[in-house]
Amino acid sequence: MSTKISKILDALFVSKVRIKALEFFCLNPEKEIHLRGIVKELDEEVNSVRRVLGKLSECGFLKETVKGNRKYFELNGNNPLVNEVISMFHKANGLGKEIIESKNKLGNIEYAFLTPNYTKGIFMGLQIIDLVVIGDVNLTELANLINNYQTKINREIHYMVLKSSEFLLKKRRRDQFIIDLLMQDNVLLIGNRDQFVRC
Repeated sequence: MSTKISKILDALFVSKVRIKALEFFCLNPEKEIHLRGIVKELDEEVNSVRRVLGKLSECGFLKETVKGNRKYFELNGNNPLVNEVISMFHKANGLGKEIIESKNKLGNIEYAFLTPNYTKGIFMGLQIIDLVVIGDVNLTELANLINNYQTKINREIHYMVLKSSEFLLKKRRRDQFIIDLLMQDNVLLIGNRDQFVRC
């Protein structure tokens, strides 16, 4: 393991404050926030938060920017571990967690994934899609789950449902929309990653 990656891992997952900070930045990747703002968000002691932000910045997980007399922090999208950590937090929280926990009620799902539009606030040039579910899906249960979650977060969730046969056919025909979907940094919630991306 390279020293740089080892240093990054050492800076992650040690304290409660660090986990809360990672969760905040991974679930709000486009947000730039100053020290007092993150202290308020995390509801933790200012010196503990300052130390954690310093460590995460030092290892390159966060970017620091000074504006006037304030220091702002945001997720560093160029860090080699960012996508994996974002994936972990989306599986443990929010819509990702709800999909995983409701898997049995939602039918026979082969794959379910969150797109970068949802996880990073990045519009990839496709139609706006946050969630893709593939399989023999109980559409009523899925719609109820999505509607309840939309109400909770006060944000519309754009989702797409495909039958497994339709997905496989589009993959075999190298449908550009499906290929573009597969090439993104998706957070796979349900399914085997190797089979999912194999075209």
